[in-house]
Amino acid sequence: MSQDDLSSVVEFTNLGFRSSGLELTASAESGEEGPRVVVEGEDVALLLGHNAELLDALEYLGNRVSSRLSGEDGRIVFDSGNYRARREKELRLMAEKAAEKVRSTHMPFSFDPMTANERRIIHLTLSEDSSVRTESRGDGENRKLVIFPA
Repeated sequence: MSQDDLSSVVEFTNLGFRSSGLELTASAESGEEGPRVVVEGEDVALLLGHNAELLDALEYLGNRVSSRLSGEDGRIVFDSGNYRARREKELRLMAEKAAEKVRSTHMPFSFDPMTANERRIIHLTLSEDSSVRTESRGDGENRKLVIFPA
């Protein structure tokens, strides 16, 4: 993805913030893991409420804009207050605790519905644990991850 395309995504995002009256500002960062849009401001709590649904929606829209501009499927991560790293750590801990429960009870454990990225983190966390297996079940927004004894 070009720097111009990333700048256009940031500009699009900031226009949305201004139009909605939200006290938020987006800026671009480039890192080892690819391009990121970092959002800061007084209304950050609105972005991160309800499991960061609004942040996820912004990320989806930003990636759609990027795809239209570049003609390629790239991935821009939207973040605020290092939420993504904290959430990944939380999901890894949840995965380990749930796997422990499955090992001790020999009963499957089902998580509440999650985004594809959140399910991916749990699948990867438990991928080398031979005592359990993971599977995604359901459709759309109701798709959830289940851990089974192996």
